[in-house]
Amino acid sequence: MITLLGLMWLLTPASHAQQDFSNVEIVAHHVAGSVYYLQGAGGNIGLSIGEDGVVMIDDQYAPLTDKILAAIRQLNEGEIRFVINTHVHGDHTGGNENLGKLGILILARDEVRVRLAAQSPG
Repeated sequence: MITLLGLMWLLTPASHAQQDFSNVEIVAHHVAGSVYYLQGAGGNIGLSIGEDGVVMIDDQYAPLTDKILAAIRQLNEGEIRFVINTHVHGDHTGGNENLGKLGILILARDEVRVRLAAQSPG
């Protein structure tokens, strides 16, 4: 039994790495006022939408960036100004590279930045 559980644990990350994102739908949920969250694959994305732009909390996986941006545009055409990373897991930071290339400032605690910088691409 322990061997089986260990094997399942070892295989779990591989299944996430090969996940098919083509069928993932990004769904927006209103929380209150100008606060929303997006649900897709992995962790949720928090949004604060104001007259001066959009702040995102986490950004899910890189292959979902276009879908995430489209969902945000359905809520507001304002500039996405910041992404705040809560921690290093790929379902929270996977879109960083894509969003950074768009000029969006990415913020995190120093420990998160150091760990992300130490990770190999992919």
